[in-house]
Amino acid sequence: SLPRGAAAPQPQTPSPHGDATSGLGRETRGGGTHGSGAAAAAAATAIRAAAEMPVDYSKFKDIEDSDEEPVWETKAGKKYRGLPPKALEALDEAAGRLKTRKCYCFFDFATDPEKLKPYAQELAQNGAAAPAGRRLGRVVVELDQAGHAPKLCENFRSLCTGERGFGVGGSKLQYKERRLDLILPRFCVQASIPNEYSCWGSYLEDEHLRIPGVSFDRPGLLAVGNHGANTNTCTFMITLHAAEHLDGFNQIIGRVVRGMEVLRIIEMLPTDRKERSFAEKNVKTWWGGKPAVDVIIEDCGEVPEEDVDLGPPPDGDVFPAHAIDWSASYDPAALLEAQEQIRDIGNRHFKEKSYLVALEKYKKAQGYLEPLLRTQHLDEFGDQDVTTWMAGGMRPKDRTDVVRADLTVKLNVCQVMIALQEWQGAIAMADAVLLELVGKHSKKGLGALPNDPLTVKAFFRRARARVGLSGVKGEVTQLEEAIEDLKQALLVDPGNKEVQRELGQVQSKQRQADDVGKAVYKSMLQAHDSEGKEG
Repeated sequence: SLPRGAAAPQPQTPSPHGDATSGLGRETRGGGTHGSGAAAAAAATAIRAAAEMPVDYSKFKDIEDSDEEPVWETKAGKKYRGLPPKALEALDEAAGRLKTRKCYCFFDFATDPEKLKPYAQELAQNGAAAPAGRRLGRVVVELDQAGHAPKLCENFRSLCTGERGFGVGGSKLQYKERRLDLILPRFCVQASIPNEYSCWGSYLEDEHLRIPGVSFDRPGLLAVGNHGANTNTCTFMITLHAAEHLDGFNQIIGRVVRGMEVLRIIEMLPTDRKERSFAEKNVKTWWGGKPAVDVIIEDCGEVPEEDVDLGPPPDGDVFPAHAIDWSASYDPAALLEAQEQIRDIGNRHFKEKSYLVALEKYKKAQGYLEPLLRTQHLDEFGDQDVTTWMAGGMRPKDRTDVVRADLTVKLNVCQVMIALQEWQGAIAMADAVLLELVGKHSKKGLGALPNDPLTVKAFFRRARARVGLSGVKGEVTQLEEAIEDLKQALLVDPGNKEVQRELGQVQSKQRQADDVGKAVYKSMLQAHDSEGKEG
């Protein structure tokens, strides 16, 4: 269920004997004679009297996300009789105008990187890194449901701009400089203005909870928090995952059009972990709650439509940084197609010699394949022979399109590292591919190598990396290992001209190196002989 927002819940009726009985216990222990009939009669009379006493509800008016006094208990709240008719009319007119135009709002989020340093290990376990600076980034949302929920959209817009001044509870009606109340990984982030109803000065009614074609079926949806039917407040939430259980209960008013990667950074920040936010099957249970380090809405407001660039980037990469934001259900076809397009964009950057950009694209493509690889591993593990997975290597039937795509991306990363002269990294990446294709040694399967072009590419690129490393001063030559790699590649594809040419060049370098070694050894022997004759 949706975590409750800023406005305090109405008092709940306690157990009729809760506090009265405990008070009686203290009184009885304080005096009287134990076991006497008079004391027992007095106790019974006190219990009956306590049960008939009126209950003090004030102690049950605690606010979950704020220690401030509830608005209906403040001096201003008790005197409040509603906004003037002209003010309400102006708000209604503004809501009507919003139905006829596009509206974009923004949030600039920030936190304290110094205070996050003690949580570096926790962040690393979640696959995240501590932010380098205070500013986390900007999130832009479009209020695209103003036609269905104009009042709730106008309320949110006004709370972003702060143009409505102060509310009934005495707080400024603006999200600026407010802290996030909750970070619930794989569910939502939430913020509010404690003890304020709305810009209308009261709860706002539900407008259109079930919009045709609109559902909590994806991340990045902007919705309004409430305490039940027709109790919409200043609380807002942005979903981080599909949340269909909110359909019909919370009003969707917009969507994120820029900055989901910022919300993914926030999602991984440490919390008090008091709320179980999402159980991800076969992965982990995600816990969230109040941020351990404040995440501040440093600035917010409305963005003119002409200043919002929703066009594709120059390289055509329209895909979000995280696969879940492209397909919340991790649809295999959608993720496979997306990673292939991302990989092609990386290839274009590589041809343009923008190697670091190409590397970023390849890593992004790997991120799109990760959930599919995890699913395949779980599916294939049950029928895999123990000797197979202990020796390494992928069974032919397990070399699915997903696995082949992953191996292709890894070989592309290997190629980039060769271009950057990161020889050790290139060798390690080729090793990883060969381990999956061949196993821990080439004798696996009676010495047969997989008849696959990927095998040839892996041996060839590892050979090139070994040749490059051999030219580094102070490194042990690996020319012989490179020759062996190229011979292995020719076993799979004997007619490959490029491999044959490379083998000839490396063998020539090996002969030159051997000649140099012989000359050095010969000079050492001659020096030794001359010293012996002199002696």
